[in-house]
Amino acid sequence: MNIRDVARSFVAPRFASGVVAQRQDASSRRRRVLALLPAIGLAAATLALTGCSVGRVSGPQAALFDLGPSAPAMPSLPKREPISVNTTAVPMLNDSGVIWRVGESANPQSYATYRWAATPAQLVQQRLIERLSAQGPVLSDTIDARAPVLQLTVTRFEQVYAVDGSSSEGRITLQAVLLRERRTVDAVRFTRAAPAATQDASGGVQALRVATDAALDDLALWLSQKLPAPAGPMGVPMATH
Repeated sequence: MNIRDVARSFVAPRFASGVVAQRQDASSRRRRVLALLPAIGLAAATLALTGCSVGRVSGPQAALFDLGPSAPAMPSLPKREPISVNTTAVPMLNDSGVIWRVGESANPQSYATYRWAATPAQLVQQRLIERLSAQGPVLSDTIDARAPVLQLTVTRFEQVYAVDGSSSEGRITLQAVLLRERRTVDAVRFTRAAPAATQDASGGVQALRVATDAALDDLALWLSQKLPAPAGPMGVPMATH
């Protein structure tokens, strides 16, 4: 046996034993990783169910506005006969966002942290009933189907800024249709605007309150002309309450 054969017989067993040991270590590590997989999966599932709240900063809660207390009704309006009211709005106003735009642009926006307490149609309906009740009863259409019906559509309810941002105003447009026994008596559109004291959402809301009250006063006057209260025996309008 020469020296090369002696070296081979000495190194080969050690090399083989080293390879075996490395394989055993790798197998042991693999078993440990497999044992940890259920715990890793559980942690991932828990994080997903909690909404990934780690690092999330919740935004500020939106401020809510309504039309405030009712303004004094327009004086000297005559009484009118009972009426039923139904108020709707165009699709853009079916949300409670406070809408603004610049001039007559076709790009309306909503304030991120300001909202109405209800949709514009609901706010206007509530205000309208309060306003019309000063002239005569406002009925549900299920109480008296023969009563005249006012169908009101809110087509505009927004704050409009000047192009340079130096001023703004609240604008409201109402489309009114008066029906009697399902026949159209008359139809009219009311548009009102009021300047905003401040160029922000609060100023726009206050301006819309003023504009809304003015538009509803116009509407009440129109109805008093179209639906006068029936006259009594002496030619005096009969009380409607």
